[in-house]
Amino acid sequence: MERHRYALRLAYDGRAFRGFQRQPGLPTVQEALEGALRRLGITGQLQVAARTDAGVSALDQVVGFSVRRELDLEQLRRDINAETPADLLCLAAARAPPSFHARASALSRRYVYLIGVPPPAEVAPWCWTLPDERAFPGVACGLPDAARLREALSHAIGEHDFLGFARPGDQRGSVRTLTGVEVVESTEAPLLAVVLEGRGFLRAMVRNLTGTAVAAGLGLVETTVIRDLLLRRDRYRGVRAPGWALTLVGVSYPPGTLDWR
Repeated sequence: MERHRYALRLAYDGRAFRGFQRQPGLPTVQEALEGALRRLGITGQLQVAARTDAGVSALDQVVGFSVRRELDLEQLRRDINAETPADLLCLAAARAPPSFHARASALSRRYVYLIGVPPPAEVAPWCWTLPDERAFPGVACGLPDAARLREALSHAIGEHDFLGFARPGDQRGSVRTLTGVEVVESTEAPLLAVVLEGRGFLRAMVRNLTGTAVAAGLGLVETTVIRDLLLRRDRYRGVRAPGWALTLVGVSYPPGTLDWR
């Protein structure tokens, strides 16, 4: 019997979940979504564009699955939202080509990391507030210097072995390509955003790169620190930026792959 492939666009508040991937006894996005689909009579393996860590939010996560019957896209979206918790929202659904895979078919992922001193109340729950005594003991700091942040992160652009910025023991292949870096400063508040885009990321890679760059932005280490770690393939031993301030904001696919409804 023919199987039909579908994709879902999801948004979720990472504070409610212990990451995307299912973990026994812990609330995860995968568990909530699979439970909702199961109650709709849809079972089977899910593919996800990015396995976000505990606390990490998403505005544009993509999940794919196959089923033996045709589904009405608008009804599917409504039914999923009726079955999932308030912190998880299905934004849209699409029919996908037979060869579509949410992870393998993606061209790039984009993440945004917010830092504030202190941040506006509206974004504070999803922002790294400085000064942070646990991360930088005894450092009474303002916002990291944006120019130093950009300089530090510029050394990560391109194809590199990012083993030193990965979570120990989790990775097989550790070569990844970072295609873009932005540091955006707010004109209305003591707030900045670090934007990283790449074809794929190792677990904890974005948080370790950001933590290292913030240390450079505060003048605690040289702006060449990321370059030096990449050249030596050395293990990162600095600050890992907290997960709650990181958001997956976009996943791109070849034009025409998905027609969201």
